[in-house]
Amino acid sequence: MNLKRFGFIAFSLLTFSANAQVDQLEINASLNADSIFVGDRVEFSINATGKGKFSMLIPALVDTIPGGFHILGEPFIDSTIKNNDRSYRVKLPVTAFNPGYVSVAKFPVLVKHDGSVDTAWVNTDSLFVKLVPRDTTLNDIKDIKPPIKEPIRFSEVAPWAGLGMLLVAIIALLIMYFRSRKQNKPFLNIFKPKEPAHVIALHELMLLEENKEWASENPKTYYTKLVDILRTYLEGRFDIKAPEQTTSEILSELDRLDFDFSGYIDTFRDILFTSDLVKFAKYTTTIEENHRYLNFAFDFVNGTKPVENSNEGKTQTDVLNKTEKNDTSTSDSN
Repeated sequence: MNLKRFGFIAFSLLTFSANAQVDQLEINASLNADSIFVGDRVEFSINATGKGKFSMLIPALVDTIPGGFHILGEPFIDSTIKNNDRSYRVKLPVTAFNPGYVSVAKFPVLVKHDGSVDTAWVNTDSLFVKLVPRDTTLNDIKDIKPPIKEPIRFSEVAPWAGLGMLLVAIIALLIMYFRSRKQNKPFLNIFKPKEPAHVIALHELMLLEENKEWASENPKTYYTKLVDILRTYLEGRFDIKAPEQTTSEILSELDRLDFDFSGYIDTFRDILFTSDLVKFAKYTTTIEENHRYLNFAFDFVNGTKPVENSNEGKTQTDVLNKTEKNDTSTSDSN
């Protein structure tokens, strides 16, 4: 509600040029009730009647009027002109919040006539403001009830539970990723069955033989692959960090293990030293030497792999037969 417009509206509707004298001018104000309850609506009216040309104005209002009344809405403005008789009426809805007698006192009304403006002060009779009576039908006044405790529903918990599970899964995946990276292993390899170390080693040795890499003109590549297969096998079989260790460190680890390497340690040492010479000192080997070390790698893996049955003496029968066959074929070729 833009109450500041009120004074302007009254002025524009009621003001006109006046040069004649005003006769029998009467201005009064009233309230349309003599008592109300606190906060009830009551109508404040101003009436001006007279003969001749005149206009009536009231000041701009904000939210209250003199006497303790609060304005509730827009004013209603009306005027009538009949022959030389004129009348103006302004009605304004108001209320009061303080109990007791209240009245509008010294409310200014401006009257314009004959080119001049005079101020008239109007008053109303008293209005009695009553408190709302207590309901006597109530036997007891009870305090406001506390908030009702509703059970927690699944739909309220589910988003938070899902978020918590997602965070746990992300943290677990990050731990697994950094652990596999540190161990130089494929990420998430736990989701597929892991083959035993000796099965992986024998498969890779078989590929070396089928591709005849032992007869390659580049012994550095061949010995790198052969020694890497044995290093990886030692890590998977005996849980030693062979891929990250030097030749002397690997031999020291084997010496500390509770396993009998007496039938393999000398040749295994020769393979490691020969590989170092080929890779770092440009040492040249023969095809027979390369193939002999490959056959030894088969023997070493089969001879040191876990025993799968009670017959502990049967550990490398198949590979020994294959080795003898390879030795025979090599001798025939020579």
